[in-house]
Amino acid sequence: MDKIERAVDDIRRKWAPDGRLAVFEISLLPKGVGGVTSSRDARDALRRLAADAGLVEKVDLIPPPDGAVAPAAVVTAALAPLLGEPRVAAPRVSEVLHGEVLDVLEGRDDWLRVRAPDGYIAWLNAGYVATGPTDWAEDWAERATARSLSADILTTDGRRRLPTGARVALRRGVVELADGQRGAVAAGSVRREQELRVEARHLALPELAQKWYAGAPYLWGGRTEWGIDCSGLVQAVYAARGIRLPRDTDQQFGQGREIALASDGVGFEAADLMFFAERGRVSHVALWAGAGRIVHAALSRGGVGGDNLFGPEPRMVRLRDSLVGVRRL
Repeated sequence: MDKIERAVDDIRRKWAPDGRLAVFEISLLPKGVGGVTSSRDARDALRRLAADAGLVEKVDLIPPPDGAVAPAAVVTAALAPLLGEPRVAAPRVSEVLHGEVLDVLEGRDDWLRVRAPDGYIAWLNAGYVATGPTDWAEDWAERATARSLSADILTTDGRRRLPTGARVALRRGVVELADGQRGAVAAGSVRREQELRVEARHLALPELAQKWYAGAPYLWGGRTEWGIDCSGLVQAVYAARGIRLPRDTDQQFGQGREIALASDGVGFEAADLMFFAERGRVSHVALWAGAGRIVHAALSRGGVGGDNLFGPEPRMVRLRDSLVGVRRL
């Protein structure tokens, strides 16, 4: 079975190397191979492996082709935590915002395994979303072309608070929420996405990060002003310019082009991504703001703000000593 185990691992590394972006939950049975995967190529490879080895194959593809689960979901809550496992106490790995459209891969009781717009695969409780066919979700996505900027929406059912980045439909001043409720903006603002992109092109991204998220507390897996982590901050401000980035820091490290490291910051430009490593693993990202300053979400400072990377504070000395790369998009 050692040979079969190595062959299964080879299939995983070829077709589903990143568990955040693909499901590959395969077990070796006494006389076979079983489990689930989201990769059709991996499923087919496992079938060939089992046939060649004379083993029983019980590998299911998700989402199932028979339409056993609704293929799409739309977030109807203000936000929904994405968890690593289908249980309340599981670690939060990310979150999805009101109005975002998700692919549903499978359901287990009150839990759905979903693929977020950034490709991240995780679990959420079905209470946070509405589910339906693909064309229903596509219709919503085509209409939801406006974004909340810390908006409060006054509806007939009461006041609804939405985080920055939440997706809504806007027509003649009336805001339509993802659950069909309509209302008016009572606080904050709702702006059309194209307007925000124009603003983001005329504003340095570190400045935009401060404008939208300054003072937001640090939250592992967070993506909003109610709580955000370092990669969530970078992903959010680049999204304002229509640039899609992966969710996590190590994934973002592979984006853009490399910029030569400089101990004095010479050659860096505003919005360059600064990557830092801990114990040999890329674990933190910040936006270069110029003149030695960075903007980032850091637990050491409690949340989002600006710091002097070349300052004498011990935490800044440790941070700059761990700088391993600079990328430009």
